[in-house]
Amino acid sequence: MAEAAGAAEAAPVLRGLPDEIVVCEILARLVPKAVLRCRAVCPAWRRATSTRRFLLAHHGRQPTLPLLCGFNHLGDIDDRSVDITPLDHRAGLTTADQLQSVARVGPVYWFFRVEASCDDLLVLSINCMGLCICNPATRQYAPLLLLYGIQPLGMYLHSPTSEYRLLLNSQHLNAQDGYYVFTLSSQPPRHLGCPHGQAPMKGTGSVLSGSLHWWMGQLIMIFNTTAETFRRENI
Repeated sequence: MAEAAGAAEAAPVLRGLPDEIVVCEILARLVPKAVLRCRAVCPAWRRATSTRRFLLAHHGRQPTLPLLCGFNHLGDIDDRSVDITPLDHRAGLTTADQLQSVARVGPVYWFFRVEASCDDLLVLSINCMGLCICNPATRQYAPLLLLYGIQPLGMYLHSPTSEYRLLLNSQHLNAQDGYYVFTLSSQPPRHLGCPHGQAPMKGTGSVLSGSLHWWMGQLIMIFNTTAETFRRENI
């Protein structure tokens, strides 16, 4: 059974062509709606279009667009929501094609803010409380229900596992002090603790050489995204 599963996983995306050509030269050129449709063809196509290599190749072919926030006020207050919509201002597009919502969040959500990003994936805060992950290129998003009341400090790719993770600072009164790591899955955040004698960090860290950095007056705080440890450097 294990051998059969391994053979199925190793099966080419499209028989007769190398996966490198299929993924990076064919599938990566599809428009977002076509990418979503091809994911429903078979498990092999879904796996191929869910890898970091594909995401980077596909995102690299997408235009840089501003994000708009649209409010839906129709109906009762419980039905109100916010649309997150890129404005595709390229010439030759109809109005309907220029404004294609990538996410609708609600109810009673009034505004959003980009808290962190990695490989063109966006972490959005809704009303400064709830969080969601959004892929504007493929028009997909998902709420991060386990992270209510937690402040993101950065998003990164954990190279040993190829998982996207968030570094968090808890704002819950009942939570343990310090920082947490959250893998984009259904598992609860993992407690890291707090560097000894260090004031709390605020804001999203700047990425440099695979680590997150925060300027804190007389020193720079550094988070190694591979070992998931902190260190300090004096200025």
